[in-house]
Amino acid sequence: MKANMSHGLSWVKEHIYIVVILFLYQLLWGFFVYRFIDSAVLPALQRYPDPAPTEMTARLFLAESQFRLMKTNDYLPFLWTLAAFIFIRLLLTPFIRAGVLYSMARQSGSGLAFFEGIKSIWKPMLLLYWLEALLTALPAYWFIPHAMHQFADRPTLAAVMTDIVPYAALWLLGAWVVRQLFLSMQFGAASELPILHAILQGIRRMAPLLGLSAIFTGIALLSGLLFTAAAMFWTGLTALILQQAFPAVHTLLQLWGLSSRYSVWQQSGTEVK
Repeated sequence: MKANMSHGLSWVKEHIYIVVILFLYQLLWGFFVYRFIDSAVLPALQRYPDPAPTEMTARLFLAESQFRLMKTNDYLPFLWTLAAFIFIRLLLTPFIRAGVLYSMARQSGSGLAFFEGIKSIWKPMLLLYWLEALLTALPAYWFIPHAMHQFADRPTLAAVMTDIVPYAALWLLGAWVVRQLFLSMQFGAASELPILHAILQGIRRMAPLLGLSAIFTGIALLSGLLFTAAAMFWTGLTALILQQAFPAVHTLLQLWGLSSRYSVWQQSGTEVK
C-alpha cells in the first residue's frame, strides 16, 4: 500500500490545479451553507429570553417554538432551501467525480482531462452516484421510525446506546462497503471497462481498498482535530488562517486517498492481464 500511496501523491502533485478547483468549490459551498444555517438559527436565538431565562420563560420559548412548527408554515422556506441544497449537491458531485476519475484513468493526458471527463462520462457517473445515494439512504426507511419509537419508549442514554447506536453503526458500516463497491464501478466507468469487470477488480483488491479508505479517514479526522485544537489555542488572525486553510488540506487528502485507491484498483486489472 505504501507504493500505491506514493503513486497517489505523485498524481496529486501533477494535477494540483484540480486541488485548487475543488478547494474553491468547497469554500463557496461552505459559505452558502453557513449563510443558510445562520439565516435559520439566528432569528430563533434572538427570540431566546435574555437575560438568563427562568423555568417559566424557557417553557414559554419552547411552547412558542412548538406552536410555530405545528400551526404555521414558517418553516417551509427553510425546508425548500434545504431540499435545493441537497439536490444541487447531488447534481454537482457526479460531474466533479467524473472529471477527477477521468484524469486518473488518463494520467498521460492533457491538463484539460478534468473538463474532458465532465463532458465524456457525466451520465454514467450521475447514474452510479444517485444509485449509491439511494442504496445508502434506503435503511433510513426502517431505522428512523425504529429510533424514534425506541427513544419515545425509553429516553435514556443507556437505551440509546443499546437499542439505537448498534443499528446506526451497522448502517454506517454497510454504507462504507457500498461506497467502496460503487467506487470500483466508477473507476471502471472512467476507464471504459464493463461494470462487472470493474466490480471483480474491486473485489479482488477489496482488503487494500478498505485499508486505504480507513487510513485516509483516520488521517482526515486527525488533521481536523489538530486544526481545531490549533485554532482554539492560537486565537485571532492565526485561527482565521487555519480555518481557511483546512478545506485545502482536506481536499488534498481526499484526492490523495482517491488516487491511491485507484492505483490499487488498477493494479488488480494489471495482475489479471
